[in-house]
Amino acid sequence: MTATALQTVPDTARLTAASALQKLLPELVALTLNAKQAHWNVTGPAFLPLHALTDEIAADLRAWVDRVAERAVALGFAVDARPGTVAAVDGQFPAGRVSDHEAIAELIEHIDEVIATARGSIADVERVDVVAHDLTVTVLEGLEKYRWMLSAQAV
Repeated sequence: MTATALQTVPDTARLTAASALQKLLPELVALTLNAKQAHWNVTGPAFLPLHALTDEIAADLRAWVDRVAERAVALGFAVDARPGTVAAVDGQFPAGRVSDHEAIAELIEHIDEVIATARGSIADVERVDVVAHDLTVTVLEGLEKYRWMLSAQAV
């Protein structure tokens, strides 16, 4: 049996993929925090289902954050999700108690922003790194599912 070397991603491709992942990372972290803020402070008739749904959203976001960051690091780049970096992209979820309708509207707005970032990079990432592309598609699929679930609560 002959051992073969693993094929490495070329430098320009690694830079393109890691840059796209870095752009997505702080937005995902901010959305995670906003989902937990909604989880803790939502009020109104839809409290119980939203309390559970926002906890599920935050858990999935934490997992995606870790995968996105680790892929960028695997490509050879340091990631930045420090509080200041995250705050620079955060849409500032309202402080204090929020009504169920307000929480839904705020989360959908923030999810839409992250979806736009993911969609904006997907074609470039597809050309350079299949793993980063597949990860971006996974994140996008999950975000769109949660957008739908939140929208269904707003009826």
